[in-house]
Amino acid sequence: MQSKSRARPAALRKLLITTMILACHSVAVFAAPDVTVDIAAQPLSSALRDLASQAGVQLVFAAETVGAAKARAIKGEMSVDAALRKLLLGSGLDFRKDGERSYVVVKSAEIEHGLAEVVVTATRTERRVDDVPASVSVITAKDIASQRPTVISDLLRNIEGVDVSNTASLAGSESVMLRGIGGSYGGSTSQVLLDGMPLESPITGIHYGMKTLAVQDVERIEVVRGPASALYGPSAVGGVVNLMSRRWQGTPGAEVQIGGGSHGSTLVGGAVGGAWDVADFRLSVSDYRTDGYVAQPEPDRWGTRDLGARDGQDKKIALTGGLRPSENQEITFGIRSSDIESAWLGGHPNYRIHARLESYDLGYRAEIGDWAVVKARYRKLQQKARVFFDADAYMANGDLSLAEFDNRTDSSDSIDLQADLRLARNNVLSLGYSYGLGKYTTTADYTGAFLGFPAEQSSSKSELTGLFIQDEHRFTEALSVLLGGRWDHYRFFGDSRDGVATGKNSSDDVFNPRVGARYRLTEAASVYATAGTAYVPALNSLKFRSGGVWLDNAGLKPETSVTYEVGANYREGPLATRAAIYHTDYTDKIEVITVGVQRQFSNVSKVAVNGLELAMEAKLASGWHPYVNYTYTDSKIKQNPGDLLTEGKRLQRVAPHKLNVGVTYAPSDSWYGRISGRHVAAYYFNDQNTADARNPGHFVADMKFGVNLPAGGFARKLELSLAINNLFDKRYGEQQYEYLDGRNVWLGLSAKF
Repeated sequence: MQSKSRARPAALRKLLITTMILACHSVAVFAAPDVTVDIAAQPLSSALRDLASQAGVQLVFAAETVGAAKARAIKGEMSVDAALRKLLLGSGLDFRKDGERSYVVVKSAEIEHGLAEVVVTATRTERRVDDVPASVSVITAKDIASQRPTVISDLLRNIEGVDVSNTASLAGSESVMLRGIGGSYGGSTSQVLLDGMPLESPITGIHYGMKTLAVQDVERIEVVRGPASALYGPSAVGGVVNLMSRRWQGTPGAEVQIGGGSHGSTLVGGAVGGAWDVADFRLSVSDYRTDGYVAQPEPDRWGTRDLGARDGQDKKIALTGGLRPSENQEITFGIRSSDIESAWLGGHPNYRIHARLESYDLGYRAEIGDWAVVKARYRKLQQKARVFFDADAYMANGDLSLAEFDNRTDSSDSIDLQADLRLARNNVLSLGYSYGLGKYTTTADYTGAFLGFPAEQSSSKSELTGLFIQDEHRFTEALSVLLGGRWDHYRFFGDSRDGVATGKNSSDDVFNPRVGARYRLTEAASVYATAGTAYVPALNSLKFRSGGVWLDNAGLKPETSVTYEVGANYREGPLATRAAIYHTDYTDKIEVITVGVQRQFSNVSKVAVNGLELAMEAKLASGWHPYVNYTYTDSKIKQNPGDLLTEGKRLQRVAPHKLNVGVTYAPSDSWYGRISGRHVAAYYFNDQNTADARNPGHFVADMKFGVNLPAGGFARKLELSLAINNLFDKRYGEQQYEYLDGRNVWLGLSAKF
């Protein structure tokens, strides 16, 4: 595989250079044509949906913002901007662009004060970001375009309160931690969602959620910090990250991306699609390959190291779209497949991982007058991973033909139902039901007479039923209050090994309440206070592990947390700031304790987290867009009888200080430049905070430059971009689990037809 991946880059780089030369010789500049609209006089909300359908654009608005306003009839050929102005004339509403073909409808005063961001993740309903009692960050389509990272996780590193692990292996798992909560034996403590639904079943432990789709298939990302189990169920102690998939907007066409960079890395991708009144679709493909880099040149404490670079390949395909049988109904679908293979340790022929991920979505949304919205979604996830472990880790003679491999298959089916009822002008009641069934099977096989172990197969299955209710009430124009909660019922089915039961059936019931209030001091400033609980499940595989050195613990409970938070938002003209202070008590944390000569999982650990988050950004008329955010996280282990040496120590992988700073300069539509940096204070890779597990503090800077080339013929837009990541060649790592590449360069070309 390595020889093939090294042979392709030269040809692709030649193709890239040839394409750039041809693009530079184009002279005709494309101008987007007007659209033909024919909209009858009707309620403004339905008129806006008609315009979105006819023009092939995305229109985002909150139902309470539009209210019962009426729209006059419009007909003819005109730009989308002109059509929107005609529909909104006299309504007291205005709009702003949020991407190439995406618009947000807001009150006219909010355009002046910059209070126009609409989010859905914090409440599962469309709300302005300054109306929800939560700390929310939004990564828009413009933000994604200006960064153009190769993986989605890189988009999250510049957000306050977010930590992302990096294994340096393309097929390695990625985990997101919000607000310094750390990891858990029960699984993730922060959820990754795709279009509002979890990407993983709680029982599946392979963290490939963000690898399900390519960067080019993401339209927007919403990050909600703080406990979210009242809406999204388990594994949401730190919060949720919601990836929103991209749909085709506008007339039929195509997109192409090609690029190349350091370590023989190449990318070839593209998409075709179209949008009409009653349907839209988008089909995308991508193929990313890299020779990789040497992440771990020195042996770790176990003596393992990279013998060569960590090469890899990532192939993705996705089909998304929607059907609109009537003006108030939409059926959506999504099919995604990702095939990833890479070295787990570089240069070891049998130390590799191969993962195949598949996702199938079907959704339905209906708006019943102006008093109800009904939503339904089904998702099936399948993840297959095959891991090879290099036998020379065990064999003194280094015979690589002797190796262990693990096959793991994860599967989950999820259903999510929701009804939003507008009981009064200032009240919305949301009712919801969730059901999930998850299971996995693993097979471990050992070859070679020296190892002498037979193959083993184990399996596990769980079922989750959830009911939630949420009431949002606006008492005055200044004060809004949210109250809700979710009840979850878990059923764990007895695990088995080689067809023999190793555990019993068990069940858990968990209720998580949430309350919050937001008060608007002025049109530009608001404050909020919120409190809520969250949990991480106690898996059956932790309750029943009898045999050998392990003892059962049938009474093992879910890990639980309670968080109290206050915050503020201020937006005036081009300036936007946000701040949050919070405290989390994380109790019943599961640890391993020693009972005589045996071990057992038990709820013995307690963690306390105190945090401060500050963020400021500005979008100036001159084209400057600076930003800065800072995170302080005091995450300490207060109690752990299983390991007294960890008490009073920081949670592993949590830095106490993190600072992000950067600026984008885009004086026109012709070109832009961006430079950003992040400082991360020292942290540890174990809970005992030993010196040999300390990762030093570091500052990493990245630079990006893009220019729109003259386009002609079929081309609507051509953009040439250059990125230099890790500008100052800062290196850290050479510890277990996390590594940083040195300075690397990426040159890309994207085109729209």
